Formats: sequence, C-alpha cells, structure tokens
Amino acid sequence: MANEFNMNMGNFQKLLCAFSANRAVMVRGRPGIGKSQGIYQVAEKIPVDEYKDYAFCGKATQALVAESSVVKALDKFWLKNASNEKYFGYTPTKHMPHGTWHHDMGLPVVERRLSQMTEGDIVGLPFDSEHGTIFKQCAWLTLTCRFPCALFLDELNRAIKGVEQATFQLADSKAFYGMSLHEGTRMYIACNIGDQFDVTSMDPAAISRYAIIDLEPSVGDWLEWAKDNCDPCLVEFIRSNEHNDKLLDFQGVHEPNTKYPDRRAWGNLDAELRYAGLYSNPEEKTFLWMAASMVGFAAGNKFWDFAKNRLNDITAKDVLTDWPKAKKRLESFCDTPEKKNVKYVELSQLVGDVVSKTTMTKPQILNLVAFIKEAPAEPATAVFQAASQIQENIVAIHPLLKEYLIRILPTMTKEKKEVEPETVPSTPAPKKRGK
Repeated sequence: MANEFNMNMGNFQKLLCAFSANRAVMVRGRPGIGKSQGIYQVAEKIPVDEYKDYAFCGKATQALVAESSVVKALDKFWLKNASNEKYFGYTPTKHMPHGTWHHDMGLPVVERRLSQMTEGDIVGLPFDSEHGTIFKQCAWLTLTCRFPCALFLDELNRAIKGVEQATFQLADSKAFYGMSLHEGTRMYIACNIGDQFDVTSMDPAAISRYAIIDLEPSVGDWLEWAKDNCDPCLVEFIRSNEHNDKLLDFQGVHEPNTKYPDRRAWGNLDAELRYAGLYSNPEEKTFLWMAASMVGFAAGNKFWDFAKNRLNDITAKDVLTDWPKAKKRLESFCDTPEKKNVKYVELSQLVGDVVSKTTMTKPQILNLVAFIKEAPAEPATAVFQAASQIQENIVAIHPLLKEYLIRILPTMTKEKKEVEPETVPSTPAPKKRGK
C-alpha cells in the first residue's frame, strides 16, 4: 500500500491534538514503531474541562480504575507529583490508593485490542426483557459514554469482520446500540501495515470513515524519547548508528520465524537489562543472550560489543560521581598492573582538567580523595596538584589527605629520583703543569 504522506512523531502528535473530538482518527504504521505510545502521549496533552471539577474526577477515577491503562497513568503521574502542593487532595490515600485523576493528566485511555475480540465483546451480550431481546453494552464501552476518554482500538485490520463492522458506527456517529460516546471522548484506531504482516485489507467504505495518518517516526524521535527513558549506553549506541536503517527498525525482508529489532523491542530490552543489572557488567554472556532474544542476534551482538567497549571509557564524571563503581569497571578490563597504571595516568589527566577549573561539591571531594589514595603516586600527585589550583578545593581536600601525604611523599620523591636521567659528568679541570 502506497502512503500518500508520512509523518514523524512530533508532527503526528501536533496533528492529532488539532482534531476535534468528533473525528475518528486511524493511525497506520509498521508494528513496534510507537503508534500506541504516541496515542498515549497525545491523550496526556488533551485537557478536558470536566476534569476541573473535583467531584467529577472522583467519580471518574472510581469507575475507570478498573482499566489497567488508567492505573498506570495514575501511578506514573503521582510518582512525580505527589509532593506538589498544587495537587493537594488528589494524591493517593487509603481509600484511593492510586490517587485521583486530575485535569493536568489529560484524557484517561481505554484501550482494547480488536484482534482478540469477538462480536459479543463489543456489541454486548443479548438478554430478554419485557421489550424483547436487547444487548447489554460492555462495561468498558459504557465508561467512554459516561466520562471523557481516549477510546483506543488497536489492530483493526486484524479483527474479525463482525468486530470491524461494529466499529464503523462508532466512527461515524459516536453512537452504538442506543448509547452515545461522551462528547469529550476521542476515538483512535491503530492498524499495522506492510505486505509481510498478517493483516486484512480495508475497503474504501471503511477507510472513508476515518482521518488517516501514516506514521513514520524518525530516529531523532526515538532518541528524544529515549534520553529520559533508557540507559545512556543504549542511547549512545543507537545515536552512533543513526544512519543504519536496519538497526532501530529493521526494514528489510523478514525471514520466517526470525527475530528482528524494532523500537518496541529496544525499549523492552532496555528495561530487562536494567532490571538484571547487566549494564554495569556487560562482559556477562547473559547480556548477549538477552539482547539476541529480544532484538535478534545480529543487532544484539553488535550492541553487546558496543557495551563492552564503552565500559572501558571511564570519564572524569564517573570518577567524581562514584569512584568505587568506576574503580570496579577499571579493574574488570585492566588485567595487568601495567594496564592499570596506564589507565590511572589517563584518568589523572581527565580528572585534573576538571578539578583545576571547578569548585567541587562535598560528594565530589570524597570521591576525588578516594581516587588519590588508591592511585599510583605519580597520577595521584598530578590530580592533587591540579585540585590545588582552586583554594576552596585544597582547603577541603588537605585535611582528608594529611596523613596520606605524609606517608606517600617520601615514596613519590624516591620514584622521581629513580626515573631522572643520569647527569652527564662535568669535564675535569685540566691538570696544572709543573714548573
């Protein structure tokens, strides 16, 4: 299917926010590129006046808290804002353990995957009444009629025909079996596209019901998101391979039953590597196995090599922020005393450049002192002298190093003499001639 135009994530979100609640929007794109995440991010940006009312927010929260997506949104928001006085009365309590929905949170999302539904899951179940057979609407759909929500229906073109047909009336009129969606509820549909995916084509009558957006996010879109959500190691890896169109999102021919990387897979891998603590120990084969299982062997092995090599690059910031951790990394790849001494000399230069120009904080002072005490005499002296160029630093450092300096100075003097070149003997004075 040829796309009339493609949009990156920034323009996609801007456009989606510009549509009114009357317009059903279909977002198409390859699996794993961020369609769902983009819709959730848009929902957070759409304020609705009803949620300015505290009592309404309480009722909505009690009803919507059965939705896992709403619980996640509440927990995420209050983790960041629980101490903000602006939200007094909304934060989690004994009776509202997840807190209360607030106007600043935008629209709560009610999500359903249409590929997993039968007609009864959306039409409702029939039962007899005094007026004949009627359908009792499903609770999740009722919520979107009572409260303003983002109704997100995923994988429409993987749904059975009956479920697909049932969504058309919602898209046309926001009404269904005698009930209407809340006037503030917005309807979003997501579809996977591509000849290699098990999806069904949609007829023109179906497509005409929606505003169609073909999402094609850039690598920059992912990096912007990842800088606040992923480990710097992964961010640096993707950035260093920014022009490799098969790494972040594999776009070649998919071999059957073969694992390939996509944005969702990289995000999931990052979460698992952090959970297992493998970023601090990438030499472990488990790192490779985990990466290969989630993004495929080729991409996983490349990332593993990058992570191992990156481990060797200890920065001045690493030393001044957490020297014990940096020391552990240093010792893991310096397997001989010679390599270790070379690395200490290299670090003394990097750290010296920083401490000679910066007034250090107390934690930085403590890490610097620990580094000086454990480094060989020559790089230790170099760093001490660099830090001494700023009075505040030397005043803070000297009391912590007084005994150490007394003990180490003779050693440093001895080492200096041993490396000094032999002096050239002076030419002897000519002998005096006898009379």
